[in-house]
Amino acid sequence: MPITVSGVLPGSAADAAGIPNRARIKTVNGIAIADPIDFMFACNDATLDVSFVGPDNEPGEATIEREFGEPVGLSFEPIKPRLCPNKCIFCFIDQMPKGLRPSLCIKDEDFRLSFLFGNFITATNLSKAALTRIRRLHLSPLYVSVHATDLEIRGRMLGNPNAPPILPVLEELTGAGIALHTQIVLCPGINDGKTLERTVLDLASLFPGVQTIAIVPVGLTRFRAGLPAIEPVSPRYAERLIQEMRPLQAQLAHRFGKQILFLADEFYLMSGTKLPDASEYGAFEQIENGVGIAAKFIAEIDEALSEPGREEHASGLKGRVITGKLAAPVVSDTIGRLNRALGTRLSVVEVRNEFFGDSVTVCGLLVGGDIERAIQKAGLASDEVALIPDVALEVGSQERKGDSRRFIDGMTLGTLKQKTGAAVVAAPVCGSEFVRFLKEGLASLRSIPDGH
Repeated sequence: MPITVSGVLPGSAADAAGIPNRARIKTVNGIAIADPIDFMFACNDATLDVSFVGPDNEPGEATIEREFGEPVGLSFEPIKPRLCPNKCIFCFIDQMPKGLRPSLCIKDEDFRLSFLFGNFITATNLSKAALTRIRRLHLSPLYVSVHATDLEIRGRMLGNPNAPPILPVLEELTGAGIALHTQIVLCPGINDGKTLERTVLDLASLFPGVQTIAIVPVGLTRFRAGLPAIEPVSPRYAERLIQEMRPLQAQLAHRFGKQILFLADEFYLMSGTKLPDASEYGAFEQIENGVGIAAKFIAEIDEALSEPGREEHASGLKGRVITGKLAAPVVSDTIGRLNRALGTRLSVVEVRNEFFGDSVTVCGLLVGGDIERAIQKAGLASDEVALIPDVALEVGSQERKGDSRRFIDGMTLGTLKQKTGAAVVAAPVCGSEFVRFLKEGLASLRSIPDGH
């Protein structure tokens, strides 16, 4: 089926060619277009002959002329994802309350979204046609949830006893030159111990095809009624895991000349164990999976504060930095350094996640209601701003921007401002961007009217 244009960038090559919004693109240079990936690979030439069906259902043609590397200027409706055939015992979507926006409740299992956005797939529904397309277009890298290479344990974790063995699929992909980033969601007493070690070694045997292996803790909310019992990861368990994995990490790093086995930040932060240095994370390929965020944040703060001319940006900005329980110690230490370096007067407000439960401690899962209560309890002065992590707000929405952006619980940023009467600002969680935000955004932040 053709793909539908959702936006035409004014002044772009597509705009100059007369491609209308809501057009359905059929072919590009004779290549049939079924999704944005087809369009991406069809756009290798400077001249693009496009056939489409206009919003009036009339057929149309256009020729897009552009310089090499110049963007076409079209955006498309999101891919309708292929759904997950599994019933994972730890699935976070199954642990969500009813009534949340529909996009939060979609269990996607789509290699196209893995290639485009880094979504993890289990590869249990990869057809021969899908594998052929992956090879033909060289859709690399892909992100794969493995959990265990033991067939029985993996089937139990996926809630799918018919799940095919994962290693033959990974071997076929890596044999075709597809790079893979893999994850193991660790469930205490299920896929740890010898099973975990075997899984890691099996995956490492496929290096360099398997480029990274990430171990992440299972996330458990308070909405688990009727779901299988799973033990949470405790601080003591996390500390023990770090100690157990260090020899294996050293072994693999020596064998391959670089580190490929990583533990999620949560293990280090919840156990109070010193974080690895940022240099150990390579290109941070799994940072979106919670691997290396804290180390990168600290390293970027160090670099930003060492830039010449920072004294010129000194300011008396007062405010509270809102964060989750897990990141609070790192953020507190960093804010102290920023205050001394930039002349800001910021302090940290740690938010308890009452919505999902105390075991959910990352700032990206903070909801508007919990942040509202924390701000009210903190009692901000009229000249203080509340800096909330922008990762707690929805992304990728064409319709919702600024104050209309929503938290997971549906509250908008504008509503949070109204309810608290505070100057609430969404701030980046990237270290270098946060420092730049403070330096460059101070004037605009100071100009925010009280109670808005």
